[in-house]
Amino acid sequence: MISRLRAASGFTLIEILVVIFIISIVSGVVLISISPNRNKELETFTKDLTELMVFAEEQALLKPDILMMSFQNRYFTFLRYQAPKDEETNNTWIAVDSKILGKHYIPDFIQVRLNIRDAADEEDADKHQIIISSNGDVTPFTIYIGARGEKPRYAIMGEADGSITYKLLQ
Repeated sequence: MISRLRAASGFTLIEILVVIFIISIVSGVVLISISPNRNKELETFTKDLTELMVFAEEQALLKPDILMMSFQNRYFTFLRYQAPKDEETNNTWIAVDSKILGKHYIPDFIQVRLNIRDAADEEDADKHQIIISSNGDVTPFTIYIGARGEKPRYAIMGEADGSITYKLLQ
């Protein structure tokens, strides 16, 4: 009779506390793994942008085309140079109609700042475009990437000879 009462009495307080403790640990691990990691997203964005620029260089060499990477407020895009057909037509830049080199939006939390190096004056340094020539040369530049409102975390550097690299800033 006593053993039947004891079996029907339920869980002890210690057993319930152990279960709650295990559930809290598991849910904490899940929340940490699901929550966005801004540093990883910045690194991924920087790597992707670097690879995209190298791809654009390769496309300019293979076509051959002159490409321009243009930065706007919340996106960047690639444009292709179209020479005038006659003397009356102006030089024009046409948006590249491609999934890879089309318009790319910059995530809201990421801040991108382009600095054109070796610019003749301050006005040239503020231009938001990089020219990629058909022989692989690029406008010397540095793109600073970081979280909005914070100092840049990464820099992508392009040299006149066409080399494009990125590094983590201290």
